[in-house]
Amino acid sequence: MIIWSGWGMLSALIAAAGLFGSVLLDPALAHSGIPTPTGVVLVWVAAAGFNWWLGTRLNNRPGRELLDPRIGQIVVLRGRHTLSWIPMQYYSVMMVLLGALAVLGAMHAGSSGHPV
Repeated sequence: MIIWSGWGMLSALIAAAGLFGSVLLDPALAHSGIPTPTGVVLVWVAAAGFNWWLGTRLNNRPGRELLDPRIGQIVVLRGRHTLSWIPMQYYSVMMVLLGALAVLGAMHAGSSGHPV
């Protein structure tokens, strides 16, 4: 079950786009002579950077200040953008780790004599 608030679901969509982009870009780069893990790293770092930028931009917006007449104090209402209760910018760390795991998998497959 996926639970999100605000625009937090965009983190999953950005990760899916990163996966799709790495699947498309990797063979094209390998065909042009660039090593296979390079495309995966570039795509995942770009996806993580965009996700971090978007998440911090959305979650650091100033809140709306309201005066509570019953207690006479100011209450700040702020929107949150989360995926499974985790702020969306923190999913960027997971995206970088996925890119690193993909590179390790490609290096392991390449060193074992199997085609990448």
